[in-house]
Amino acid sequence: MLSSTTVWIAFACYMIFLLGVAFYVTQKEKKQKSSGSMLTAKVSAPVLIMTYIASLMSTWVFFAGPGAYYRGGIGYWISEMSYIALFPIVAHFTMNKVWIVNRQKGGGYETPADFYYQRFKSPVLTTLLGLIFLVASLPYVTSVLVAIANAAQYATDGNISYSMAVIVVGLIMTIFVCVGGVKSAAMADTVQGLLFIILLWVIVIACLIVGFGGSLPAAISNLWEQTPEFFSYPGPDSWTTYGGRFGYPFSCAIGWTIMLPHVFVRSGYFGDNLKTQRRLSFYTPVLQAIVWTGCMLIGLIGLSLAPGLDSATTELIIPYMVKNFVLSFSPALAKVLMIGFFIGASAVGLSTANAFLSVSSAIVKKDLLEKTLHLKVSEKNETMVTRIVILAIGLASTLMAINPPDLIFTLIMFSIAIVMPLFSILVLGIYWKKATKQAAIVSAIVGTVLVLMTYFVWNIGNTWYGAIGLLGSTITMVVVSLATKQDPEDSKEFFELLNKGHEKYYEVTEK
Repeated sequence: MLSSTTVWIAFACYMIFLLGVAFYVTQKEKKQKSSGSMLTAKVSAPVLIMTYIASLMSTWVFFAGPGAYYRGGIGYWISEMSYIALFPIVAHFTMNKVWIVNRQKGGGYETPADFYYQRFKSPVLTTLLGLIFLVASLPYVTSVLVAIANAAQYATDGNISYSMAVIVVGLIMTIFVCVGGVKSAAMADTVQGLLFIILLWVIVIACLIVGFGGSLPAAISNLWEQTPEFFSYPGPDSWTTYGGRFGYPFSCAIGWTIMLPHVFVRSGYFGDNLKTQRRLSFYTPVLQAIVWTGCMLIGLIGLSLAPGLDSATTELIIPYMVKNFVLSFSPALAKVLMIGFFIGASAVGLSTANAFLSVSSAIVKKDLLEKTLHLKVSEKNETMVTRIVILAIGLASTLMAINPPDLIFTLIMFSIAIVMPLFSILVLGIYWKKATKQAAIVSAIVGTVLVLMTYFVWNIGNTWYGAIGLLGSTITMVVVSLATKQDPEDSKEFFELLNKGHEKYYEVTEK
């Protein structure tokens, strides 16, 4: 439909925008003589909210999300809405505490394991967590490259090969993170996050006008007649099972919105004050509801217009509708929407990939090289080492993307599931002084093994995701903590930071 030249020009324009942001941020920091790691940031509420939302949107908005609603129906949307409502509660009792400890410590945390080390003082746990978070990062970054490459191939009717798109996008993505760091990514997210939320709804409205004259009731009525399964469990493809009604939203409420490494550092480390943290908790569910409802309507309209598509095609439901319905209605509009789809998929995907690459590089540098292998990285060489690690991880993700699984959804949900068991260590570490490092280590291992078994032994990973792993890690954490002891001095500083910070910041907020 589009020429390969058009697609590459559009992508080049977008990348020029990203590199311009990176240049602006780095020059601004030089003028202000800011020091510190390129992997840390302290940002205001609007930037924090949008970089968090953009990281969550990833390939879900233009690929996995609409396709999942096509297959799962209205029950899947209800599952989404249920875990979105949990975010303010979970963030209040966990990530605000993480922020307080980090701020009291001086704001130098870079990886999720930094917080865990502050509580348990265990290099073994740090190493274990670093490996688990890396295991989560690679499939997620891979899903981004897979999505963008599929978008380029589909938009050009195969004139751009999948492999070529993976290689080009992977290299450019890696270069951007190497140049700019997390502050550049956060600044870019603030602009493009809002832009592509608007684009999502433009696509919804355009497809609704083309397919049903702009009448949502007509689309719903048509769907009720031909595919009534959309409005009940387990959905059109028998995909939203009764077990999945619990396993999916529960995993997303914890694994996706809190425990993935890039969202952990954003929701726990980036806010410039406690009021910013509270605004994140308030506005995030609102924006998420707007985005996922738009995705649901695309799935609804797509299923109403073109029922019976196979699973792989449903993840391309947006360009499918543009090519098969909008094109005959208005070729000009179809081209605009297809370009918008490609750039939108690239933008929100790269936002997440940038975030993952930044955090993953910090995990390798700080958690594995420094704390595990005791290879001290000097301040002079820190940026160079960080960029080398980013390059290595980016290339590894690019190689993984060459031969991926059929569904992007599978990659994303595995990443979410594998980090979910670590939540029990976080909560019990904050609220239970008797929790020990021995328990944390065993809990992380048990939880991870259970998640792997649900996927590769019992074949129930796509129903329960990380829920069974979390249950196992929670029980293990309690039992082993009761059976072991840890020197109270190891956690003394942690609780002092938490208590003093709580008194300091909550008193300021109340005044």
